[in-house]
Order: sequence, then structure tokens, then C-alpha cells
Amino acid sequence: MTKTLSDDEFLAAAARGDSDAIKEALAAGADADTHDAYGNTALMMAAARGQREVCRALIEAGANTSHKNKYGLGPKNWVDWAEDGKAIRAMLS
Repeated sequence: MTKTLSDDEFLAAAARGDSDAIKEALAAGADADTHDAYGNTALMMAAARGQREVCRALIEAGANTSHKNKYGLGPKNWVDWAEDGKAIRAMLS
């Protein structure tokens, strides 16, 4: 049985790199562009923390790699905070 995640749970799973939870939620119909009140998406959360597998799953599910939050920042900005964001930056290109 697939557990449905709330938007907050989905974003938290992306941030902590729980690729199994993300993939399961996406398979159950979760929106790859799930975001918070500021427009910060799961892809941004994962990119900032260097969660490559989660970023890959979200992009493959159609996440908008050009989305900007209410401050004008997108995943390509957020990846700058990752310790080793080179591989993620390539995925976002």
C-alpha cells in the first residue's frame, strides 16, 4: 500500500534525500513541482543539499528546472549551497 505524503512531508523527504519516499509518492501521483508558500520546490530543497538521486527522480518526473521562487531564485541558484553540486548542476542544464 502506497502512503500519500503531505506537501510538507514531500518537501522534507526531498531535503533529506529519501529517494524511496519521493519515488513512491511520485508513482502515487504526487506533483513533481510541489512547493511551499514561498515557491520553494522539492527540487530546490534537494539541490541545495546535494541529493542527486532525488533530483534525478524529480527531473525524470517532469519537475520544472526553471521554476523561480518568490525571491527570483531557482534550482540552479539553490545548487550553489550544495557541498558538491557539480553533478546536479549538469542535470539542471
